[in-house]
Amino acid sequence: MRIILKSFLYSFYFIKSSWKEYAPLALYLFISQFLIMLIQNIFFVLLFFVGYLVISAPLVINIFRNIILDETVGNSYLSCISKSYTKIFINRTFYLLFSVIGIYILHVIVLSPFFPENISSLTIYLYILFIYMIYIYSRILFILPAAACGIKKNLKDSYVLTKNRSLKTYFLYISIIIPYLLINMSISYYSEILEIKEFFLFLAIFLQIFFTIISTSLVGYIYKGFKGK
Repeated sequence: MRIILKSFLYSFYFIKSSWKEYAPLALYLFISQFLIMLIQNIFFVLLFFVGYLVISAPLVINIFRNIILDETVGNSYLSCISKSYTKIFINRTFYLLFSVIGIYILHVIVLSPFFPENISSLTIYLYILFIYMIYIYSRILFILPAAACGIKKNLKDSYVLTKNRSLKTYFLYISIIIPYLLINMSISYYSEILEIKEFFLFLAIFLQIFFTIISTSLVGYIYKGFKGK
């Protein structure tokens, strides 16, 4: 659990020292949330999610390189835009995204004959599949810190890298994911029943940025541990 505490402390340090890195994310999230409330369309939500992956790339790269390569923490959002490793990182981000979508669809197709016809009974199967997909993701996501360091890896490389520490990596990752999901669900619930939606909007934006920083730092520390083996 020490690595989780280390990631929390790093996140507060990063928020304090690198506000120029996450200020564009806050603006993007504010605009996107406002537009999503006006245009309630699932494809619009997915579009803004993909956009967030691109917008958050400089911040994520900065954290990875600071933790893994001991580079100085930058406080300039545009400092890494023209770097070769940024292009590799964006490439690997979309490669990972489409791979996860493909893996999920493949599992649904293969397992669909075993799903119950009763919708109420189907929910538990979807939750189990979701938990399993997080495990798969925790095995293949290490192409991202490698990409931030200018190394272009594929899914197999990451899967092999986590071979002997797969369960530990998985439980470390869900220890961040599950609290985030529960808090996010609570924010969505109370924003609907209380007349202070603006407060919950800013809280959701802060939570998203903080989760981005802490999850990135956690993955960075885990990857650095793999490299040190």
